[in-house]
Amino acid sequence: MSWPNKSNCAVCLTFDVDADVSWRNVLRRHKIERDNPVVLSQGQYEPRAAVPRVLRLLEKYDLKAGFFIPGEVAQKYPETVREIARRGHEIGHHGYSHRNPATLSLSEEKNELEQGMDILEELTKKKPTGYRAPAADLSENTLSLLAEYGLVYDSSLMGADVPYLVRAKEKEIVELPIKWILDDWVFFGFNYFPPLEYQSGIESHRTVFEIWRDEFEAVYEEGLYYMLITHPQITGIPSRAKMLEKLIQFIKSKKDVWFATPSEIAKFWREKNDK
Repeated sequence: MSWPNKSNCAVCLTFDVDADVSWRNVLRRHKIERDNPVVLSQGQYEPRAAVPRVLRLLEKYDLKAGFFIPGEVAQKYPETVREIARRGHEIGHHGYSHRNPATLSLSEEKNELEQGMDILEELTKKKPTGYRAPAADLSENTLSLLAEYGLVYDSSLMGADVPYLVRAKEKEIVELPIKWILDDWVFFGFNYFPPLEYQSGIESHRTVFEIWRDEFEAVYEEGLYYMLITHPQITGIPSRAKMLEKLIQFIKSKKDVWFATPSEIAKFWREKNDK
């Protein structure tokens, strides 16, 4: 596999900024109409403490990352979005209200795409070029809608070790595949109050570092691509942020690694396949 700058592999750091919007959806799914302040505070930690810590870490190592943000989160925390954009990071589409696209009608899904795109463009003065599905799920219409609305890539599927092209009606868009093994939520996503979701336990950050390090070593050896998905409210706490820093240091110890934003990788892959 040939990557830019004669690099041996590509590394993409991404952050899903769901804040308290996703937690409110969890409450509603369980027919709990009261906005439980403890549950919501887990997401409110994100713009207050976690995102600033993540941004400081990325600046320390001169890295640009991708932040996928629902439109409703952007409306509620506009200064967080503006600060992420001001620092040169990519902001991707993550729906509007963080509702699972597979549960929506066609008109509802269109509305989610339009609202999310409008608010992100308004705040950043730039139209998002990529999308990651809330709840990591797609409807039968999602890919075609992404193409219709001019999005260049999706990052929700799991069909390969490197980017690939997916057919969306008459068009093709780039898929930047993900893996559960490189998503922090499956290891750390926890909420105490029954009967709510995410009670799988809290994994040791040392164990997760080993899993993520070993996956990078295998990706590097095969010359593939490494897409890390983290949520600042989870990985932006002090000890896990230190773990992420340790991982960055390990990856950067390899001199022939291409750190890139999602749109940079999508652009490279599109051009590579158009030749």
